[in-house]
Amino acid sequence: MACTETVAPGRTGLGLPSFALDQSNGTFGESGRVLIKGFNPRNPHVGDAIIATFFWVGSANIIDSVTDVLTQPGYPQVGNKYSLVEYVTAGGISMATYAAFNVQNFPDTSTLDDRILAVRANLSDSVTGGIMISAYTGVASVTAQALGEHRSASGTGSSTTIADPGSIAVNAGAHVYTASLVNALVGRDPPTGFTSFGTGSDASIKGDGAYAIVGSAGTSDPQWTWYFNSPSTWIASVLALNPAPPPQPIALDQSNGTFGESGRVLIKGFNPRNPHVGDAIIATFYWVGSTNIIDSVTDDLSSLDYPRVGNTYKLVEYTTSGGISMATYVATNVQNFPDTSTLDDRILVVRANLSDSVTGGLTIAAYSGVAPTFLHALGAQSDASGSGSSTTVAEPGSIAVGAGDLAYTASLVNALVGRDFPPGFTSFGTGSTNSIKGDAAFAVQENAGTIDPPWTWYFNSPSTWLASVLALRGQ
Repeated sequence: MACTETVAPGRTGLGLPSFALDQSNGTFGESGRVLIKGFNPRNPHVGDAIIATFFWVGSANIIDSVTDVLTQPGYPQVGNKYSLVEYVTAGGISMATYAAFNVQNFPDTSTLDDRILAVRANLSDSVTGGIMISAYTGVASVTAQALGEHRSASGTGSSTTIADPGSIAVNAGAHVYTASLVNALVGRDPPTGFTSFGTGSDASIKGDGAYAIVGSAGTSDPQWTWYFNSPSTWIASVLALNPAPPPQPIALDQSNGTFGESGRVLIKGFNPRNPHVGDAIIATFYWVGSTNIIDSVTDDLSSLDYPRVGNTYKLVEYTTSGGISMATYVATNVQNFPDTSTLDDRILVVRANLSDSVTGGLTIAAYSGVAPTFLHALGAQSDASGSGSSTTVAEPGSIAVGAGDLAYTASLVNALVGRDFPPGFTSFGTGSTNSIKGDAAFAVQENAGTIDPPWTWYFNSPSTWLASVLALRGQ
């Protein structure tokens, strides 16, 4: 098999990849209850779509699951979800194509032998066969938007034969992927206008994959040519991948917050309306105390028993001084909740799970237009603390920002006094308990440069302030 081919692997900018084949690899001649191959010598990009096609001798779909792993001892699971798109069988041979979108949790473009991303089919029976894997940049990140039409077909022939999976509708700029398998070791031509990248064979079967990017909406009907010289069987599949929509400017979607909570949980929902699936969420927690007692930050739905949603919230900033603490967590490309729901039992809720009881509060805000992967979304960040007895400026520290970046800042004090938020920023999170007061604000930057957003607190006795700032990049 053509071991590795890289076509236009570069990106046009952070969070804005070109729509192209990134990496591919494959192998034939495997046997047993696993079909597996890695993206050596170089991993694809985080955020890619991965298509995996499995070929084997047999007439039943014996794939129990498709998973991805790292090539370390024990093959630790990476955790991306691979869904069956097409399975086709005829003449004692089978082919199944799976897809995963917006893949995460592996070292981007790694070339280290023990950090290579591998895709595997876990089988219910032993077979002989092979696997072809390919990763594509610029594909829409959500399955419902990314996957277009798809279909399969099969047939036979004894001489030169056209293997045609059938015609599918395609959108402008769509990426069309096709694969074919035969039970004969003969020559072949890929479909006209397609680039072949996956030809391989073992003692009894031969397969190949190919792709093309279409310029305008219409139909695509990729036809393989197999040069049979005796009665033989072919199977073929085709699917369309849709490109990511044009990037949108970053904007505040929804926000909420609360103060005056106490106990081992700080929690708040996005009532009255959920944000959009795909947003980035920033959650800042405030409490009385001098240690970070947050064990984890999770999200749930506001129905009975608060079922877990499952997005990953990562600590970006924690600062403490004067017996008060503030921590900011970020989750990107949030999924698995009812988009913009207003139903009381379907509201997305963010919570900090604590190792000790505290009094405090939190601010949550969801932003559209942020890069979908944490790696590409998170820019610079800084925090600081200080004290004052009269009007005091609380500056978190200077950070670099790009044009169009989101700048998010929060501040907390141990005094119930007035404040002015940073000039040019929009405040949305002010609140207080009987001993602390906090606020959060944001601004989308028009120009690249540096910022150090100043909060002004009107202290009237010795008091402590905390402040933090972070940048999130656009798509």
